[in-house]
Amino acid sequence: MSTASGTVTIALGATGAKTNRLNINASGIVPGDTMQRTVDLSNTGTQNLASITLTDTASPSTLLDTDGTNGLQLVIDACSVAWTEAGVSPAFTYTCGGSTSSVLASRAVIGSNIALSNLTTLTAGNTDHLRFTLTFPATADNTFQGLTSTITFAFTGTQRAGSVH
Repeated sequence: MSTASGTVTIALGATGAKTNRLNINASGIVPGDTMQRTVDLSNTGTQNLASITLTDTASPSTLLDTDGTNGLQLVIDACSVAWTEAGVSPAFTYTCGGSTSSVLASRAVIGSNIALSNLTTLTAGNTDHLRFTLTFPATADNTFQGLTSTITFAFTGTQRAGSVH
């Protein structure tokens, strides 16, 4: 009997392309501003996944990422087709020509092992077209002036449970 193991791999679209704008900086933001970035998340392995989580970190860390109420807030949505991009860098906006679903409801930007929902990427060979929207709440006060945080997004895929073959 011949046996072969499967692979579990998740991948992001090409950095700097419309399929991965997570490296585009935003500067000069003020309370009330929003920033949108897109990324394609693909299951390029041969096996389905049980879950995908997101961990966000900041370095340097400032009130922009530590204040859970007045600091940056994150929402992630998925589009059934690639997002349509408008604007020029860094002021991109995105619209969906298909159907949208919520992947992550509004929350403080920094978190560890945040569960993501409604992902087709759990199935091997599928790609999710994600839009990250960061909002700088209008309630932020003068203590936020001149601050800088670099946010890093890391996705973790968990393999499916073992089964009888």
